[in-house]
Amino acid sequence: MRRPFLSWLADRLILCPTRHPIDAGGKTRRMVSFGGDTPNGALEIWTQRVEAEPSAAADLYVLKFPGTAGRAERSTGHPADAWPGTSVELWTLNPPGYGGSAGTASLRGMAAVADTVLETLREQAAGRPILVSGNSLGCVSALYLAARHGSVGLILRNPPPLREVIVERFGRRWWSFGVRLLAHQIAPELDAIRNAAATSVPAVFITAQRDRIVPPRCQQQVIDAFGGPKRVLRLAQADHHTLMTEAEAESYRDDLQWLHRQIMPGQGGS
Repeated sequence: MRRPFLSWLADRLILCPTRHPIDAGGKTRRMVSFGGDTPNGALEIWTQRVEAEPSAAADLYVLKFPGTAGRAERSTGHPADAWPGTSVELWTLNPPGYGGSAGTASLRGMAAVADTVLETLREQAAGRPILVSGNSLGCVSALYLAARHGSVGLILRNPPPLREVIVERFGRRWWSFGVRLLAHQIAPELDAIRNAAATSVPAVFITAQRDRIVPPRCQQQVIDAFGGPKRVLRLAQADHHTLMTEAEAESYRDDLQWLHRQIMPGQGGS
């Protein structure tokens, strides 16, 4: 009984699922069949197009994974809105337990969920490039896919190495041995540090230097391990959800232009 209880506890500490209705703001809802721990279940994905004609294929596809309390309905046109002239189709996932996705929110199925969504998107993209973007917990899925299946690039904000974050945040308050047992409930394939080291595509990292949810020193372990070319934007005064200053936003736009040149060398990306 110990392992199921610890897995449940890890889910409760990290995940914040919600199912209440949210206005998706004109996005298109798509349901993807998913087995895993949810027989006959389905995953809810909200899609939107930026500078892409409805009947034409996009130049670039972006797969977005929200954070632990995020919802796909709230997803914006980022990063496509930074690349005028590039037609982009964005897919944002609601994991099991979130929004209209079937099943229960759990860390155990994260890799299988990511595999399923990427496979479906690849069929849609038909060989066109796919960028993966993650916010906080979503970075774990993004790095897993980049390491195991590849992508053309990554955008990662406040990336958490889950085991290290659990130990850092709770190890000083709880019985340390128990916290380490809890940390080991995180599946090896979700090891963000190891996956970062196995990834060679270009990436933009955004890291909040006063983050109280994902400690900056934990984020830095992922950034240091990353095996590909990277740009790192450090938000000096930012907590986890703090908006960028005008100067930071300008630096971020420069980083996104660099990333665009890396992943779409045939386009200007001004």
